[in-house]
Amino acid sequence: MVSISLSLSLLLVSWSMATASTDQVSTSFIRTSCSRTLYPDLCYSSLSPYASQVGHDLVLLARFAMNVTVGSLKPVSSYIASALRRTPSSSSDQEVAALKDCSELISDATDQVKKSEKEVTGLEGLVGPQVTWRIGNAQTWLSAAITDETTCTDGFGDGSGGAGEDVEMEVRQKVKKAKQLSSISLALVNGLVNHR
Repeated sequence: MVSISLSLSLLLVSWSMATASTDQVSTSFIRTSCSRTLYPDLCYSSLSPYASQVGHDLVLLARFAMNVTVGSLKPVSSYIASALRRTPSSSSDQEVAALKDCSELISDATDQVKKSEKEVTGLEGLVGPQVTWRIGNAQTWLSAAITDETTCTDGFGDGSGGAGEDVEMEVRQKVKKAKQLSSISLALVNGLVNHR
């Protein structure tokens, strides 16, 4: 009985050491991949929790990055919708219009990141021009998302006052992070061009 117990203990220790080693290699892969982005620290902190699922797969890493990006855009949409519902009557028509435009732009950006993720899904089975075509589409959708995110915050002007200045500042902060994550996704998709 002691022999079986000892054997099981050794097997468990061996398995946990192998898992830890694999996770270390995977997190190293993520750190190296993230070093090629404009926001390596945000990239690593956002994607390292998925190391065991990503392994050394750049396609999976790009897909996780896009999923994280979509996850960062959803609260922006919710916040803007909430802000529009509670907009004070002292807000200018321009402030309300900027929030409405931003809401639409963030919705579009979310759809574009989802379309990009869909293009990257299933690349493993493709070769040649099909791969190039789908990566190109993903790059286009992500670039469009970044443009929409930028346009959203540009619509608020210079932030020089107004009843909704606090809301505008909060939207700017939330969109800034989403835009950085979109940039990370685009950088990782760009890396697929040479990887395939």
